[in-house]
Amino acid sequence: MKTKLGPQRILFPLPTVLVVTGTMENANIATIAWISLLSGKPPTLGISVGTKGITGEQILRNKEFSVNIATADIMKETDFCGITSGRDTDKFEKTGFVKMPASEIKAPIIKQCPINLECKLIESKIIGTTNHFVGEILETHIDTDKIKDINNWNSIDIEAFNPLVYISGAREYREIGKKIGDAYKIGEELK
Repeated sequence: MKTKLGPQRILFPLPTVLVVTGTMENANIATIAWISLLSGKPPTLGISVGTKGITGEQILRNKEFSVNIATADIMKETDFCGITSGRDTDKFEKTGFVKMPASEIKAPIIKQCPINLECKLIESKIIGTTNHFVGEILETHIDTDKIKDINNWNSIDIEAFNPLVYISGAREYREIGKKIGDAYKIGEELK
């Protein structure tokens, strides 16, 4: 049996990221779980941001932003950045997050996040009350101790990384569990 719920925003798990806009001197942080990779060539991602906040305004003005993948260790600070307006609060100061200069954009990256993506805005559209931004990934930074093999970027040590995930509908944060298979390989057993 299935229960009908009508149109709902239930899709999980979702990565929890900190989107940084502005400049080293005047930066804002927004917590975003509505994010997805969109293309491999060029590497692009999409984020959804409300239309009333400073984050969308700064992305539209500066045409760039950084995406910083949050870990379970910084859950409280990450949540704070999502429930507090950047118009009157310096979120870097309140959370203790450290700004680091990006190499391709003016918006900083966050030291405490083990993966940082520098993005250039290439498209935007408003749907309902949400800005949808497409960013081309110009540069990727990763903490060296989170890679098993420095010559293979696909060898990220997920256990050491411990990414924070969001469960929409339930409004919960979770950690990722154990590995159960290899994508693009396990299904071969059914061929």
